[in-house]
Amino acid sequence: MGKLLFLLAAVVVGWLVIKWLLKRPDADEADNASTGHPEKMVKCDLCGVFMPESDSAQLDGKLTCRTPQRCLHRQSA
Repeated sequence: MGKLLFLLAAVVVGWLVIKWLLKRPDADEADNASTGHPEKMVKCDLCGVFMPESDSAQLDGKLTCRTPQRCLHRQSA
C-alpha cells in the first residue's frame, strides 16, 4: 500500500511540474508582450550607432546617444 501511495504522489508531483513548465512564458515573449511592438531604431548623428529611440537624446537639434560625452569618445576612437 505504501508503494502505491508513493507512486501516486510521484505522478501528481510530476504532472504539476510539467504543467508549470508548459505554462511559463519565455523571456522573449514576455518582453514583446509588455511593449506590444518593437521600438523604433534611430541613428546617432555624431557616431553613427543605431539605438532604440528611448536611448537617444537631442543635442543642438541632432539625435545623439544619451550621454554625448561617451558618444564623442566613440567618434574619436
